[in-house]
Amino acid sequence: MSAPNSLNPSVSFRENPEKFILEHCENKQGNLETNVLEFLRRLTTVYKVKMPPLKLANFPSSLHTPSMKRAMEYFEKNKNKAA
Repeated sequence: MSAPNSLNPSVSFRENPEKFILEHCENKQGNLETNVLEFLRRLTTVYKVKMPPLKLANFPSSLHTPSMKRAMEYFEKNKNKAA
């Protein structure tokens, strides 16, 4: 069996969205925070995904930044709609 990555996640997006997002973004080049924020933007604007509840506490402390906090607040406020 191959290692988990963006094409072979080890968790379900609906069951553990933070871990799914991290698995998808950790293998990409560049800054992890930028990758996570860009992936979240694509999920909501391009793919029109209704986001499950996301908690900043479930992300590594290195991602507890003002930009990530704003993103989590946005998803909490708009939790039942796609962008």
